[in-house]
Order: sequence, then structure tokens, then C-alpha cells
Amino acid sequence: MSDNVIKFRRIEKKPEQPVKKPRGPLPNWVPFVGLIALALVIYGVQQSGLLG
Repeated sequence: MSDNVIKFRRIEKKPEQPVKKPRGPLPNWVPFVGLIALALVIYGVQQSGLLG
């Protein structure tokens, strides 16, 4: 009797990728920090004598 029973296997599901949270707009201070960092890099290059 048990020979006539069809055994089903569960289909293995791939784990779902975590959902990335959408990034909001940048804070207002970020551009100023970028400008200061750029100024410091330019100053450092000038002081090292690479620009002449």
C-alpha cells in the first residue's frame, strides 16, 4: 500500500535580499565639510611644492 504514495519535497526558497533603506537628502553641513577638505588638500599640495 505504501508503494503507491507519492512523496513531495518542499521547494527550497532562496533567502530574500535585505531591503536597502532609501537614503534621504544630505545634511546641510556636508557641502561645507567637502569644501574645507578640498581647501586643505590644495593647501597641502602647495606646501609640499608639487605645484611649483
